[in-house]
Amino acid sequence: MEALGENQNQLSALISLLDEPDQGIFSRVRDQIFSYGFQAVPLLETAWEATFDSFVQKRIEDIIHDIHINQLYIELTNWAHLGNQSLLDGYIYFTRSVFQNLDEADLRKQIHAIRRDIWLELNENLTSLEKVKVLNHIIFEVHGFKLSPARKAEIRFLLMNNVLETKTGFSIALGLLYTLLAQSLDLPVAGILLPGERYVMAWLDALPETGKKPPRVMFYINPENNGGVFTRNEITALLRHLKQPLEEQHYQPVENKVILAKMFELLAFLQANVGDPSRVDETDHLRSALL
Repeated sequence: MEALGENQNQLSALISLLDEPDQGIFSRVRDQIFSYGFQAVPLLETAWEATFDSFVQKRIEDIIHDIHINQLYIELTNWAHLGNQSLLDGYIYFTRSVFQNLDEADLRKQIHAIRRDIWLELNENLTSLEKVKVLNHIIFEVHGFKLSPARKAEIRFLLMNNVLETKTGFSIALGLLYTLLAQSLDLPVAGILLPGERYVMAWLDALPETGKKPPRVMFYINPENNGGVFTRNEITALLRHLKQPLEEQHYQPVENKVILAKMFELLAFLQANVGDPSRVDETDHLRSALL
């Protein structure tokens, strides 16, 4: 595609046709504008501000939204299949599926501040359990992160910006935050998804290496209990209580993309609960980028 500067007049002309009453013609105009991707967004936003026609404004909003979702799908695909699956990047992508104008720099700044507080308390002489105590102290005591109220199944408790702002989230959101902080410090922590929508972390005897035998799990960490440490026996007891088979997969970490896919699955469930089927389809579409 040519640079936008050479096509700005053409794009402006297309945007001027967004009041076209014929749906067939509008669809073709919309598709041509969409093909410009993010390059079209500034001109679309300017056009939105320049018109008082709510019908045209809605069309502009829909096109901008679709451009953002398409770009996010591409980024999620690259993250899951070509990148290093940084959980911080993944959590930001997930949150952007709801908040398109997310201030990513601010979120990274907040994460960096928590990471710095943890790093200042760590040293190589600490045992694994002592390092977990540092993580727990900084995350749950110094910064005050806590579980959301049990009866409030609200989307905001999944989203990174809200979790950081209110220090409150679902256990999977707190666990994801815990995991990404640990991983950013090269600590051998990985996420595990259990039946019943439960998320716990495993402390491994080494960092995972591609193509190598999976590291051994030393112990488990529960984000619902302020990072309390527990053993394999507790997972076995839970599986028996839930009448689930004692399969080895329940005791082993999963890839970060699997964790993010579960986040999208939960988001779609909550969107369905509030009667937003179009968003459910959109969320399922984004989730498919991770599979």
